[in-house]
Amino acid sequence: MMHLMNKENSTEKELELKITQIKLLFENGIIKKMRDLEKSSPTMIAKYAGINHGRYSSKLIHPGKFTASEIVRIAYILNIEASVIMGIISNQILEEEAIAVRKVISKDKP
Repeated sequence: MMHLMNKENSTEKELELKITQIKLLFENGIIKKMRDLEKSSPTMIAKYAGINHGRYSSKLIHPGKFTASEIVRIAYILNIEASVIMGIISNQILEEEAIAVRKVISKDKP
């Protein structure tokens, strides 16, 4: 019984460490796009946020598909402000839309 408790405690500490590491990636501006999270325990975040892993992976590539409640849950898990995640998503969407608009404009030029 004692061995099992130590194993659970160890797993819990590993989880806390991983969450802290991901939190620091956000706080230090290392996460520039949501897809950067694919390298940092995507299965764990998806699981605790209650998002199917496949859908979560897809949303990392297309972050505009995240719902507000999913963003809030991820922020809660990582103990960061949801506005930090929203800022990253907004910047990513803005970049992608600017590229799309530039393509349309360049096609219309004579």
